[in-house]
Amino acid sequence: MIYIICAFESEARVLIDSYKLEKTQVQPFVLFCNDEIRLIISGLGQEKAKAAAEYMIDTFFPSTDDAFLNIGICAAHPQFKLGSLLQIAQLGNGEKSYTLECHSTTWPCVSCLSSSRVQDEVISEDIAEMEAFGLYEPIRQHFHADKIRFFKVVSDHFEPFIPKKQLIISLMQEHLNTLRAEIKRLQGGSDEH
Repeated sequence: MIYIICAFESEARVLIDSYKLEKTQVQPFVLFCNDEIRLIISGLGQEKAKAAAEYMIDTFFPSTDDAFLNIGICAAHPQFKLGSLLQIAQLGNGEKSYTLECHSTTWPCVSCLSSSRVQDEVISEDIAEMEAFGLYEPIRQHFHADKIRFFKVVSDHFEPFIPKKQLIISLMQEHLNTLRAEIKRLQGGSDEH
């Protein structure tokens, strides 16, 4: 089983459509499923992300063969083009940090500040977002390190704006084939394409 958590449905929409995931519940979290994927919409912020991850673990009891994927948008330094797909290799919240395995040379592996607020100023880390740290703390003890992925798509360069749903969907659509190939690898399949 592949477990996916996204903050917003717009971040997950291309996967929901591509894998024909069906909405099976709305409380306490929106859940989309098929026979191979369970996708949870957590809502914005570390606390909601952590609660969604704990709910996933307590409800579905992931096995050692299962994998975890987080996909979302982020702010990034201008060296990363808008729409770039990045993998988090260093994850911190300003007090604590973790090193994650980076599994490909296809996309840049970056450092990430998982903040409790929207970052509108350039930071020392490569990117900033608001959920990854809240997700990683609970899931790191339930999934093998080589079965955990955090992917972010650059939505802005620390500009104070709220991206519209359609913009988020189109940013994610650009990377659908790459994400599908990564999901196939996580499932133990080949990565041809």
